[in-house]
Amino acid sequence: MPDELTIYTHPLFRRHDTGFGHPESASRLEHAREGVDRAGLGAALVTAEIHPDTDRLIAKVHSAQYERELEEACQAGMRLFHSLDNPISSATWGAARAAVGSAVSAADAIWKSETTRRAFVMARPPGHHAERAEAMGFCFFNTIACVAEFLREQPGIERVLIFDFDVHHGNGTQSLFEERDDVFYVSTHRYPFYPGTGAAAEIGVGRGRGFTKNIPFAGGAGDFDYLNAMDTTILPLIDDYAPQAILLSSGFDAHRRDPLGGMRVSEHAYGEITERLVEAAGRHSGGRMLSLLEGGYDPEGLAASVAEHLNALSFPL
Repeated sequence: MPDELTIYTHPLFRRHDTGFGHPESASRLEHAREGVDRAGLGAALVTAEIHPDTDRLIAKVHSAQYERELEEACQAGMRLFHSLDNPISSATWGAARAAVGSAVSAADAIWKSETTRRAFVMARPPGHHAERAEAMGFCFFNTIACVAEFLREQPGIERVLIFDFDVHHGNGTQSLFEERDDVFYVSTHRYPFYPGTGAAAEIGVGRGRGFTKNIPFAGGAGDFDYLNAMDTTILPLIDDYAPQAILLSSGFDAHRRDPLGGMRVSEHAYGEITERLVEAAGRHSGGRMLSLLEGGYDPEGLAASVAEHLNALSFPL
């Protein structure tokens, strides 16, 4: 029988250096690890292998020119890439590649090797803002999109659902899949807010029309708003779409303590949201689900939220 939950990390994640005082720093991994310990799940933490399909999947999601540009910028010692939002170091390309490789290995273990039922990938840099050929918002490779592409290649997985609950809209993920009906992108986020996308009217394009769902909240939204959206909109949508794979872009920066989000979500609400998603996975994907760390920039808010998230992810069905 597969393990209920495996937590993946990799030493390269710490080597991505964003500079002094930047909110997306290596210390976030320490705070997330504190959440792992609070949940009593240290034994579930493993060092991921970099999946052999990593480079092929990055090339499938991003342009070859963009990937070379990022690698060369890191090798040349540049400190910024594409904008002031994206500080880099010599290790950034390797860390971003390791994030993709670790997450794909986790997906392989869940849906192909079936050695674990659910996974939390404690990676950095985050990825959901990364476009096909543009870095944005601390993100370089769109990790969750690479995982979705990997899963679509697996026999029996015809529908993948990505639920993104980061406080910032995942513009990159939306744009990569907005013309497709085999990957349903659902997002709760503050709006209007960075990066400026995510209006409710953005519902997909062409064949993908109706397979993008944005649920924007005004600043200051809290537990009631998020849980009400889960019960009235998101869970019925999941049940209607019946995905064979559920992926989470798990940003915890809507937490009430977060310095960037301006929202009022508690760690307990993150746990309740996750419980509902685990139950939905039980109905549609054999209980299998992958969660990927995106944002979350307050030390205590991140630790507490990760603990609640993992407690719910590890609950046996």
